[in-house]
Amino acid sequence: MTRHDGPIQSEYAGQVIENLDIYAEGTAAVSIQHDGVVLRNVRIHHSDGVGVSVIGADGVRIENSEIINAGAPASGPETDTGQNNIDVDRGTNLTVTGTTLREGSSGIYLLNSPGAALSGIEGYDFHGPFPRGQLVQFDKSPDSTLDTFYVKNNPDVAWTEDNISVYQSANVTISNGVIDGNNSPSGVGVMFEEGSTGGRVSHVDAIHMGNGAFSTYTDDVSFDHTRSIDNIATDQGRGAPLSNALIWNTSGEGVSVTNSSYENAGNPTNILWGEVAATVADVTEADIAPQAHWTNGFAWNGDTPIVTIPEPVDPAPVLPVPDPVEVPPVVTVPDPIETPPTVPVDSIALTRHDGPIQSEYAGQVIENLDIYAEGTAAVSIQHDGVVLRNVRIHHSDGVGVSVIGADGVRIENSEIINAGAPASGPETDTGQNNIDVDRGTNLTVIDTTLREGSSGIYLLNSPGAALSGIEGYDFHGPFPRGQLVQFDKSPDSTLDTFYVKNDAATSWTEDNISVYQSANVTISNGVIDGNNSPSGVGVMFEEGSTGGRVSHVDAIHMGNGAFSTYTDDVSFDFTRSFDNIATDQGRGAPLSNALIWNTSGEGVSVTNSSYENAGNPTNILWGEVAATVADATEADITPQAHLINEFAWS
Repeated sequence: MTRHDGPIQSEYAGQVIENLDIYAEGTAAVSIQHDGVVLRNVRIHHSDGVGVSVIGADGVRIENSEIINAGAPASGPETDTGQNNIDVDRGTNLTVTGTTLREGSSGIYLLNSPGAALSGIEGYDFHGPFPRGQLVQFDKSPDSTLDTFYVKNNPDVAWTEDNISVYQSANVTISNGVIDGNNSPSGVGVMFEEGSTGGRVSHVDAIHMGNGAFSTYTDDVSFDHTRSIDNIATDQGRGAPLSNALIWNTSGEGVSVTNSSYENAGNPTNILWGEVAATVADVTEADIAPQAHWTNGFAWNGDTPIVTIPEPVDPAPVLPVPDPVEVPPVVTVPDPIETPPTVPVDSIALTRHDGPIQSEYAGQVIENLDIYAEGTAAVSIQHDGVVLRNVRIHHSDGVGVSVIGADGVRIENSEIINAGAPASGPETDTGQNNIDVDRGTNLTVIDTTLREGSSGIYLLNSPGAALSGIEGYDFHGPFPRGQLVQFDKSPDSTLDTFYVKNDAATSWTEDNISVYQSANVTISNGVIDGNNSPSGVGVMFEEGSTGGRVSHVDAIHMGNGAFSTYTDDVSFDFTRSFDNIATDQGRGAPLSNALIWNTSGEGVSVTNSSYENAGNPTNILWGEVAATVADATEADITPQAHLINEFAWS
């Protein structure tokens, strides 16, 4: 192996990265964003970041590799959930074979990544914290398999949840494996949750489980040749098992347990529970011993190998920028809607609070606090209807506010500051968002200021968000973060009355506002000032975001573009561009050659829109404009008054 210090990023489709001993800190050790990349015969030591990150790439292969979280704690939970050995988002048809994973938040986390094939997987001592703590978690990743595997968690070291978790992932098969050790009072060996119908488990042994061995809360799941050995009914240091040491939970219709057995039950009266009327329940007590488990054998050494990397595939040609579309020479543009310049707030006395806060019940009000937290989410909300208001939050090495699986949360009149942000350039990882929401439906955020996060607000699988009075400054990424707001699979949402300012010398932006796989999102009455990314734009609509509407929004000092869509049925009305930039701002020249409006979709319109001082006067509007209304003219205009939240903290 050849030692490599620092992160590696894939460069082209089909690239082979091999025979390396990689050391990286503060970011993903290996980042893969190209299809068909092969990572093999590598040992990875990652710290304060994931080991391998796969984003938006199809057919990636990871083979014969060892991935170690070198920054893991000696015992107990990790500081945050962002230390997975392998982290995959939109990585379809992933293959991982002959690979050992050590001490990550989770071993493999698959999000929106169908068709994964995992085999020869070995894992040790995962550290969470919740909702991580698995060897493998399938999250909205159907039609996947895990075959021939072994995981060992020392109860004095690890901080597990479910050893294998299947969530909203239909037709997942788990076979031929041994699971040894789970110290969670709520986690189990193999768990199927909502939306994971058609799950199959066969020839799997679960040893030293606390809360449960095999469990389903969804329908049409089978457990065949499953065995439990020496499960535990007592507290292992994190609380007594909530299920009283149940072995099989069959809470679903069409569930079966066949050819299965147990030895030395921790609670002999609590073997099988659930809706078993329609199940085949074939469970017996037997004198059994665990099956031989999988072990990967690596012969790493310091020899310098011959590294063969194929020539890159020919890149796609650079598209020429066509001449601008002819537009009428004179169009009267009405003044934009008046935006209130300030939002005054009465003086509020804040009480200092050191350390994180977690919601405790639905409808709780958390207010009037000056919160300081490091290494974890400053405020964690997992209950419906919680109100967070009149707070100032200083977060470092973790998100400011985390909302997970809660409906109707409200954040009001608050200031959220990433106190650990770098003086300039990108954050160490993408996990420093001011507000981070996963499955937080019908979120409301009003009159709130966000400072220097990876992103200001990141919404994942969170439809119906209503954001207004949002002010943001100097976001630091890195990719794919860097936004004031990112709507990710969060349709039917609104952003109204907002202002974002990014200093080109200090921030590290991508798109200022990103809409991805989120239909019917409306963005209105705002000012966007500053974007230094060579690829990001002011407002971006990507695939699956039809029905987007932008009105009365000004974009100032944009580099690569102001307003852009790659999906259909999007309208830009009363949109304006000022002083956009055609030169390198320190991160490379704009890839679009300083385009203002990109209309790459059907049924797209640009109306009542104008620009002043174009960076490239020959590159105003481009795309499939045959069916669009293209009403964009040059005019002598000034930006609208922008929002400012005024807080009188005391």
